[in-house]
Parts: sequence; structure tokens; C-alpha cells
Amino acid sequence: MKKVIIIAEIGVNHNGNVRLAKQMIKKAKKSGADVVKFQTFFADEFVKISAKKAKYQLLRTSKKENHYDMIKRLELKKSDFIKIKKYCDQNKIEFLSTPYDVKSVELLEELNVKRYKIASADLVDMVLHKRILSTKKPLILSVGMSTISEIRKTIEFYKKKKMSKITLLHCVSNYPCSPKSLNLKTMLKLKKLFKLPVGFSDHSKGNSAAILAVGLGATMIEKHFTINKNLSGPDHKASASPKEFSTFVKTIREAEMIFGDDQKKCQLEEKEMRSIARKSITLKKSMKRGEIIRYRDIVMKRPGTGLNGQKINTVIGRKLKKNFKRDYQIRKQDLI
Repeated sequence: MKKVIIIAEIGVNHNGNVRLAKQMIKKAKKSGADVVKFQTFFADEFVKISAKKAKYQLLRTSKKENHYDMIKRLELKKSDFIKIKKYCDQNKIEFLSTPYDVKSVELLEELNVKRYKIASADLVDMVLHKRILSTKKPLILSVGMSTISEIRKTIEFYKKKKMSKITLLHCVSNYPCSPKSLNLKTMLKLKKLFKLPVGFSDHSKGNSAAILAVGLGATMIEKHFTINKNLSGPDHKASASPKEFSTFVKTIREAEMIFGDDQKKCQLEEKEMRSIARKSITLKKSMKRGEIIRYRDIVMKRPGTGLNGQKINTVIGRKLKKNFKRDYQIRKQDLI
């Protein structure tokens, strides 16, 4: 069974500061993340001056700052991303970033990213998908706030061009989202409908949803990450601290171990118990050589080191090779 890929979503929690971004990369790596994910965008390419903030953004950023100004403030330069990618390579953790516009894809291609992640909001941005498709690189596609019909259209767009290296991330696009909105069984529906790997972008509080997602077959799990929930910015409050993320990772790894695989077998630690607790075919009385064994002559008794009850038809009606005393547990070689 492959390990679940755990993504620390730094996003814009760097607050436009490369030094802070590096601190987060180091802490995420130490907390057990396999991948750190950023967001790459150019404000002028995808936000109108008149665009409104989401409710959670209004609560956590200055009211004097509009949506465009907030995005512009959090925008990183090309030179910043070069430094961040290099730092990830040095720390042996995968750098991943969500492009929000075509210009950002060009930048990420220069950085030679391994794969792409598309945000839920851009599931229907076919201009962006066209450019992503041209890279021929694997895609992680978040499906928050979308319908099955919309998801199908985007997947068909890729499959028509013979591109099927897609992982769907079930997601509820609210920060944080409520337990009643999680609807994790959607993961099973997505897997069945589209025959693609499915993961979970976790915007909920706590670790319960991630554990359940592992049980439903998640191949990757993403969660927002910060080094300080009290920093200014739209996403810090809904992000996991290093201590919380470390527990999050530990919980997922434990869940993976507990869920295991679908192979039913006697576990190594059960073997001793099996020999002690199971019963074997045992003589109810002393019997002589040549006697035929009938049902009335046997009883099932512990330990389980002899023939088990499923072998009963290989014993009944057979003759004994020699004399045996009461409570003897019959073996195959004792029969004629």
C-alpha cells in the first residue's frame, strides 16, 4: 500500500515575505509533510479592481484593503519563487504551487515543477487548463464548490487529449468548513464515476476528517499550514500550527497502518493465539487399532495444534492405525 502524500498548504501564509516562507518550509518538513504548496499569481492577470473579498477574508484582513490590494500585497516575484524552490530542493521536500493565471504557469514551468495543483475556483477556467494540459504534467484537481457535471467536463477535456494523470481532491471551500458540509462519501462517488485517484483537501478543524478520508482511500491529503495563527493574513486562523500539523501527520500515518490493505490473513501476532484458542479433533474415549471413527467418538478441544473442525470429513469413517488413549488429538498420519 502506497503512503498517503501529505501536503502542507502554505499558500499565501508567507505574507509576501521569502524569509517567512523559508521558515514555514523548514517547519513543515520537520512536521512530516511530503510536499509544501504555495500559490502563484499575478494580481493584474486574474483580479478586477472591483472584486469583493470573501467573508472569511473580510474578518481577517484590513477593511480598508480591497480584494485586489490584498492579492497584490501577497504576490511574490519570480526571483522570490526561484529562492523558495531552491530552498525546498535543499531541504528535500517537494515544491508545489497552484497557478491562478497562464503567466503563472509559465513561471512554474521555468522552475520545472513536478506537477500542478488547480484550485477549486479554477475547475472551470478552461484557458488555464489548456495551458496546464500543454505541459503534459500530472494534475491535482480540487473539486470544491463544483457539480458532477462541471467536474466531468473538465476531466473529459484532459482525457480527449490522452491525459489521465489526474488526482481529484474532494474539498469544501470554506475556511474552516463545518463538519455537516464535509460529505466525505463524495470521495467514493468520485472514484466510481471517474476511475481516478481521489484525495482530500482538508479545511475542517481537527483530525477526524483526515482519518476517515484515509479509510475511504485518499491517496493525498492537504491542509493549510502556518507557523503562527496570529499573523496577519486571510488564512492563518484556519491553518494548522507546526505542533498541530505534526499531530495531523502522525494521526494519518497511524490511520494508514490501522486500515492496512484488503488482504485477510492470520496476522503474525495472532499465530500463537490461534494455536491456543482454536480446538482440534480429539478422541472422546480410548480407541483401538482398526476401529472406525464415528461422530460419537470425537470431541473438539483446545489446543488448536491438531486437525481443526473443518477437517472433520477427512476423519469420520476412517480407521485408526494403532491404539490411542482418550483426549488424543488425531493427525492425518494416524488414519488408514
